[in-house]
Amino acid sequence: MGDTVKTEDEKLTVFYLEEVSKDKAIKFLKYWKDNGFIGDDPQIIQLDVLEDGLIAVKLIEKSTYHKEALSIHEKSLLQELERNLEKKVFEQEVTIIITDNTFRPIERN
Repeated sequence: MGDTVKTEDEKLTVFYLEEVSKDKAIKFLKYWKDNGFIGDDPQIIQLDVLEDGLIAVKLIEKSTYHKEALSIHEKSLLQELERNLEKKVFEQEVTIIITDNTFRPIERN
């Protein structure tokens, strides 16, 4: 699964694979925290680099939502988040992947 960084209260755990530096993982964790993305439930996020060089931010979605399609508004918010992460954290192209609890992408019809 890779190395990890965590918030002090352990509400957020970020796994980062070897292609992602610890500095970038810490910067991502700080961005996530500073921008209010940490809620009451613990979160686990994985950072990876895809074959085409994109940074993949893998977010685990609760299983109760797996069958629901994302709304246009939700897709727009994810795209905005990708752009912000590109500029403020990674300084390279980012894709957000919604996954199950094993970091496998969720296929929606």
